[in-house]
Amino acid sequence: MKIDLVTVPYRYDERGEGLGAGPDALLAAGLVEKLQASGRDVAGPREACLDPAQREKGRTAPNIGRLGADTARHVADCRRSGAGVLVLAGDDTAAIGVVSGLQQADGAGTPIGIVWVDAHGDFNTPETSFSGILAGMPVAILAGLAGPLWREAAGLAAPIPTDRIVLAGTRDLDEKETELLRSTEVRVVHAGDLRVPDRFAGVIAWLARRCSLLYLHVDLDVLDPRFVPSASTPSANGLTIDELAATMTTVLETGKVAAMAVTSLNPGAGARGQRSVASTLKVLEAALPAWTEAPATQS
Repeated sequence: MKIDLVTVPYRYDERGEGLGAGPDALLAAGLVEKLQASGRDVAGPREACLDPAQREKGRTAPNIGRLGADTARHVADCRRSGAGVLVLAGDDTAAIGVVSGLQQADGAGTPIGIVWVDAHGDFNTPETSFSGILAGMPVAILAGLAGPLWREAAGLAAPIPTDRIVLAGTRDLDEKETELLRSTEVRVVHAGDLRVPDRFAGVIAWLARRCSLLYLHVDLDVLDPRFVPSASTPSANGLTIDELAATMTTVLETGKVAAMAVTSLNPGAGARGQRSVASTLKVLEAALPAWTEAPATQS
């Protein structure tokens, strides 16, 4: 299977800042060459961009939406070519553009499932969030519970029903976020449950039966901080490299993953950043061999 690479080197709407440097750091560390050496057919990268002329000062969410629209364009083009789409993004806000691109290529009515692997739920809304951090809201936005201007700017045609969303590796939820999740049909697989392979495999098999294709999203803070010591949002008691690779493999082996995003790599902080980059490469080298099939486009 061919893999098309798309980069979104932004933290929110700022290119190359903080987490926004993560995609370029992975490329500089030889990600493409490592994958090609393992026999993978890798094309790209294509870079999503926010046109400076469209960037509105102080309007971060609409700006992220516009960046998402360009991300969606690249994802849709890659998807139509029959490739699996690997997205390297600065932060989790890129997900709205990725899902928008899948909808553009496959049709808004296509049942898309989301497997969101993250230490955090990212299921806050402006009403439930203590911090107001936009990177803590993407899953709720994809579910249609917040961010209408953001979704519109990114071209997301339809929200994802909550019974097609699985949160995995979760161990750090806000109180109001937990209450909101309980009012939905989102399946939450806590980090400890990922260490029971049959339990997680059963959830993924259930999701795959309900969906024509899957989007796998991996926030690297799901790893224990000793593996990503430069993480911007570290959370204790995380996964090992092998555990994350096994989690991703379970999803990839369904044959239904059309796109996968890897986000939240902070390559700064000297040796700590270098260790985080090295851990990310190990995860991808271990997991990507399982991605041998992507579903045919539905449109």
